Amino acid sequence: MTLRLSKPGLPLVVLAVRVAGGVDAYVAEIQKWRQQSDTFMRSEKSPLRLVGRFKVEEGASTLGSDPASTIVFPGRAPRQIGTVMRRGQAFSFEPATGTQVAINGQPVTRSTVLEVAKNPKPSDRISVADFTFAIRPSGGDFYVLLQDSQSVFLREFKGETWFPVDPAYRIEAQLSPYEKEQQVLVPYTAGSAEPFKVSGDVIFQLMGQTLRLKVFVSGDHLFVMFRDGTSEKETYGGGRYMEAAAPQNGKTILDFNKAYNPYCAFSPYASCPIPPRQNRLPIPIAAGETYLNH
Repeated sequence: MTLRLSKPGLPLVVLAVRVAGGVDAYVAEIQKWRQQSDTFMRSEKSPLRLVGRFKVEEGASTLGSDPASTIVFPGRAPRQIGTVMRRGQAFSFEPATGTQVAINGQPVTRSTVLEVAKNPKPSDRISVADFTFAIRPSGGDFYVLLQDSQSVFLREFKGETWFPVDPAYRIEAQLSPYEKEQQVLVPYTAGSAEPFKVSGDVIFQLMGQTLRLKVFVSGDHLFVMFRDGTSEKETYGGGRYMEAAAPQNGKTILDFNKAYNPYCAFSPYASCPIPPRQNRLPIPIAAGETYLNH
């Protein structure tokens, strides 16, 4: 239910630029990766289940479908679910009398202190009927992120769509490192901003042009956000993401066949980092995920 910068369970496979095993093996590997992506989109962790994002103010906030609640859930939810108490950065939850509620799968009947953490650490997950929610920090504020196992986004999902696999979009790139690793504030679609580590730019050749992308450090790999000439046409207008392995000998592989849409493409309640202005490529990248079913 929380935003991730990469899709869980999708391995980073680094191949030589001249693909070992030949083009057929490479195409099969990409198709398998895409099937894993589609499976994830239908899983319990899918962003398609995200149906609400509510700011949590200081003090007590009641939750439920009752219109008098501080945070009003969809009509299928119980009228009274419970009360979230916020004291600074400390949170607790007390279920409403007569409502069956579980925290991390364990039934609760009394006030319980909640673990509230920033990705990739887990926050406590509260479940009631078809709904699950957790509290996450974002941009100095805290939000209830609500999932629904019967989400309309999930029911209407027709599957991801992709450009045909083209090995020409699997490119070796040279890292141009900064003198010192930087931390930059990256704006999110919901209006907040989060610090990202930046180690440098990657430089590569495509369609006869020398291109440059700012890359962000995410765990043990690089995270790339970009827009291109297909944005708002064949692909999502807010841009796309992809991962690349940490550079070896100053080089890495950019595989645009694995470029995928941010969660904001699937749920209006997701909050996604926005590609920096310098990552707007002047050419169309006809590779990776499209946005044709929306």
